[in-house]
Amino acid sequence: MRISPRKPARTTPNFQGFALKNALLFVVTLLLSLGAAEAALRIAGHAPTRFDPPAGGRWSEPDGHFGWRNRPGIFPSNEAGNVPMTFWPNRQRASRPDPVPPQGAPRVDVVGDSITQGYGVADSETYVWRLGEEMPGVDFENLGVGGYGTYQSLLVMEARAADPPKLTVYGFFGDHQYRNVAPLGWVRALRDPEGHNVVPPHVTPSTDGLVRHAGGAIPAWPLEMRLSLVTELHHAWERFVFRARGDMARPATERLVAAMADTAAKSGQKFLVMLLADAPDWLITELETRGIRYADCRKPEFERDPTLRLGGVGHPTAARHAAWAACLAPQVKAMLAQ
Repeated sequence: MRISPRKPARTTPNFQGFALKNALLFVVTLLLSLGAAEAALRIAGHAPTRFDPPAGGRWSEPDGHFGWRNRPGIFPSNEAGNVPMTFWPNRQRASRPDPVPPQGAPRVDVVGDSITQGYGVADSETYVWRLGEEMPGVDFENLGVGGYGTYQSLLVMEARAADPPKLTVYGFFGDHQYRNVAPLGWVRALRDPEGHNVVPPHVTPSTDGLVRHAGGAIPAWPLEMRLSLVTELHHAWERFVFRARGDMARPATERLVAAMADTAAKSGQKFLVMLLADAPDWLITELETRGIRYADCRKPEFERDPTLRLGGVGHPTAARHAAWAACLAPQVKAMLAQ
C-alpha cells in the first residue's frame, strides 16, 4: 500500500502580536532615550522651569491693556538705598507735594519708562518734579512706568487724548526700540506676580504700517515644571517664535514715534521727544525728517561714570535727573510760550 507523505499544516502569521511587540519595543526604547536625555540635561546643569515672583515688583500690578501699571501707594525701590517711591491714587509717580494740580495751570504730560518714573530716587529728585520746581505755574504729570517702551507710552498718550495736555514729553531711552517688538531676551526678563514670563504689548512692522499685539503671560507646557527636557523644548520653540525681532526694532520705533506725533496733532497738543541715555543717532535723523521737536539730553560721559548710577550699576542718580531737568526746561518753556 502506498502511503502519501503528510503535508505540513499551514500556519497564519500573527501580525497582531508582531505589531504589539514592535509597539512595546518602540515605547520602551523611546522612554529609555528620553530618560537618558533628561539625565544628560540634569548633569549638564539644566533644570525644569521654576516660577519665582519678581524681586522689587510691588510697585506694579498687571493690566490687560497696558501690560502693567503703577500700583497706588508708597513702595521702596530695590536699588541701592531702597528709597521710598510715592504713587498717587491715579497711579502716577508723585511730581509735587499735593496730588491736586494747580488750578488753571497748563498741563504737561511726561511719558516714558523707569527713568522718567524716577525709579530708585526720591520723589523730589525726579526730573519731572524738578521741572515743576523750575516752572511752578505748570502742571507736570509724571506718567512714567518702569519697563515701558515707545508703544506702551503711545498707549498712555492715546488714553489721555480725550482730555489732552498742552504738551506731551516722551523720554526716549535706547532700549525702547527693542521693547517695542518684544524680543525673547526682554520677554524672559519680565515676570508677572506668579513668576511667569510676560510678553508685553508690542508691535511688528507690516507693509502698510504696524500690527498691534496684546500682551500676556506665557503658560508652562505640560510637565515643564518637572522635566528639563520639556523646558528645553519650550525654550527652543520660543526661540523660533521670537526670531528676527531685533531686525524689526528700528522700523517699528520710527513708525511709533510718528504715531505719537500724529496723536498729538489730532488732539491739539504739542509733542516733544526727550533723548535720554543710549538714544541712537538714526532717531535724530528720523525726527528731523518728520519735523518732530526733540531735546537732545544725551551725555555719553554720564554713561561711563559709575557715580551717576545708583550703587554704581543701577538706575540714574539724582544728579543725572537734575541734569536732564536743566536740559529739558528751556525747550518746555519755549513750547508752552508758543
